[in-house]
Amino acid sequence: MSINIDLGGQTALVTGGGTGIGFGIARRLLQAGATVTIVGRRQDVLENAAQRLQPDVCAGAEVRWKGCDVTVEEDVANAVASAGDRSGRLDIAVANAGSGSPGPILGQTPDSWRFSYDINVVGSAMTIKHAALAMKDSGGGAIVTISSVSALRTALYMAPYTVTKAGLDALVRCAALELAPFNIRVNSIRSGLVLSEGVMMSLDDELREAVLARTLLGRPGEAEEIGDSVLYLVSSLSRWVTGQAYSVCGGLSVCEHEDHSSLSRRIYGDEAFEALTGRSGKKS
Repeated sequence: MSINIDLGGQTALVTGGGTGIGFGIARRLLQAGATVTIVGRRQDVLENAAQRLQPDVCAGAEVRWKGCDVTVEEDVANAVASAGDRSGRLDIAVANAGSGSPGPILGQTPDSWRFSYDINVVGSAMTIKHAALAMKDSGGGAIVTISSVSALRTALYMAPYTVTKAGLDALVRCAALELAPFNIRVNSIRSGLVLSEGVMMSLDDELREAVLARTLLGRPGEAEEIGDSVLYLVSSLSRWVTGQAYSVCGGLSVCEHEDHSSLSRRIYGDEAFEALTGRSGKKS
């Protein structure tokens, strides 16, 4: 038996939708028939992404884009307004934008902690808030955040990312509890290693191979595979699911932590890194 998800006539917002996982999610939503608005900070990237997504647009739908910094509430409110239909109704929101600050805790500054917190928690909270305000008067909707297996596992020298992704999962539970009376479902996907543009730039070969060695299925995920899981969580197939976090990671969440020493050494330099961690040599 095959099950086709039809989102025809629905509207969707995807933050960080111009690249990587966000792009793959937008593609899957478009292929299912939704009108999708991708948002992000770089308008040239968004415009290019919208052009590349055009072949995936179904009849009666469209792909839109709008500049937005998710840590600025006014930007998020405007993005949600742009993503809705003519009556302002928004059916789906995906809070995908996120980032982190590698390095040992002894070297982290208040600003580096705030950077991760503002994007991963505050940005997602503002997306949930304004999406829910648009959904609550029109019968409800579905919100999905993109978390990480790091929310479950302790990654060495990646504390701000790990802590704020765990906080994001807690936010999802709180939002699901508060928004249930409005028929708004809120869930999370904990992604494993997806070789997006950002990952390819930040993780060296050694660290990527270490993560893959702990991934039971033996390969990185594809952005569209995260999009497949989003499709389930925003469709009627999951109509009795809310407040949950699903690991979509090839089995990475089953295994032990990875070591971000090599990335931290690149950022801090060997001498500063070893002074902050007490670990000498290239291997940790």
